[in-house]
Amino acid sequence: MSGKSIRVSGHGLKVPRRRAEDIRRRLLRLDLLDRDLKPIQLGEHVVFPLKSAKRIEEVVGDANFEIILCEFEPRRLKPRSLREALRGRIPDELLEYVPSSYDLIGDLILVEIPDELKEYSKIIGEALLKLHPRARSVLSRGKTVGEYRVRLVEVIAGSEDTETIYREHGCVYKLDLRKVFFNPRLSGERLRVASLVKPGEGVLDMFAGVGTFSILIARRCSGCSVTAIELNPDAYGYLVENIRLNGVEDIVKPVRGDAREILREVEDEYDRVIMDLPHSSLDFLDVGLRVCKPEGVIHFYGAAESVEQLEERVFERSRSLGYAVEVEHRREVMEIAPRRFTFVLDLRRLS
Repeated sequence: MSGKSIRVSGHGLKVPRRRAEDIRRRLLRLDLLDRDLKPIQLGEHVVFPLKSAKRIEEVVGDANFEIILCEFEPRRLKPRSLREALRGRIPDELLEYVPSSYDLIGDLILVEIPDELKEYSKIIGEALLKLHPRARSVLSRGKTVGEYRVRLVEVIAGSEDTETIYREHGCVYKLDLRKVFFNPRLSGERLRVASLVKPGEGVLDMFAGVGTFSILIARRCSGCSVTAIELNPDAYGYLVENIRLNGVEDIVKPVRGDAREILREVEDEYDRVIMDLPHSSLDFLDVGLRVCKPEGVIHFYGAAESVEQLEERVFERSRSLGYAVEVEHRREVMEIAPRRFTFVLDLRRLS
């Protein structure tokens, strides 16, 4: 096989090097520069590959220039999307099924592979690693199962080590996607809630996971106190370690166990309660309402087909428990299945 690089013949604009950057910008602005080819250095001149020689006078102004025929070297352009990276590697008729989004979690990539592409999982994983050279592993996302609601994941490319360090809003979190549930798409929601906490507030995080709500609140509001409860022993271990890693030991108190059992005998009331367990938060609403102070706020995350449906369920449940609440904020957080979404309701406990 020849060691010579491929060359492409084409017209180029030869300009003085001292004017090159200015002229390059003008060529780009007028969409005349062929960005698939590399410019050529010729002594005190630069030759830019052209898509078209039209309107060149408008580009160069009073600069000395010459249009010449050159042999240009193609750029090795990075694919702009996963679909583009897979073109030619999987059948064209399957490209429509290629995921348009995936999650970067530390140096791991979490992607959901449609059934139509299962046999190409390894190829998809390898393509993602090329798109993101700093990533170490690609994991295929499966169902969320078990008492601790942990996702089933399978390594489809890269290292089998699924522990990573994830950074968000100035905080660091160690976690293992095989052992804990974690969703980076709640990043904006975590920041929203943390920005609402005021000094002096007592905050209860009923389903704390690895600590993403609790620790961010503690980092942004050093004058508050946070109680973080977690049932999953692996997640609890990471919660304790992440509290230490972020230096918030004096603010966040970790508690391991079932929130209902732990709070059964507790007489403390909290200014703010976070209930981020969408699939079953409604089952714990009685606990959340009981430990929330009158005029306190519950950040309630629930799954439903519409926010109106979720509100109706929450109001009905609250009334049956003898509490009155009002919704101060509501919004869709994410789609979790066809016609099923996670919503957040900020509930003000009135009585």
